[in-house]
Amino acid sequence: MNENIVSHLRDVIGLEPDEIADVYGIFLRSLSECLDRLHAASAPVDFLAVRSVTHNLMGFARNVGAAELGEAALALNTSAHAADAEACLLGIREIEALCASYRDDAPLQP
Repeated sequence: MNENIVSHLRDVIGLEPDEIADVYGIFLRSLSECLDRLHAASAPVDFLAVRSVTHNLMGFARNVGAAELGEAALALNTSAHAADAEACLLGIREIEALCASYRDDAPLQP
């Protein structure tokens, strides 16, 4: 699991080790849902939908300690507010890459 997230959940939130894996799983499911919504909003770019998704992403990314994802979501949100379709598509790809790294870091399920 991503060490930044694990240390945040343990040290800031106060979760026990067995709880961290459960919360990480919820985090990954939420990321998957957000990515589905971003993909649906990408062709053509639906700026309002991107803003809505990134608002959610910013909140839960920061709540679990995924600061890099929170910053990427903020940048994408800013691009959507500016109605910059090209920047939005780049931002979506950046978020996809971050989400893939979080999934790759996930513990193996029994």
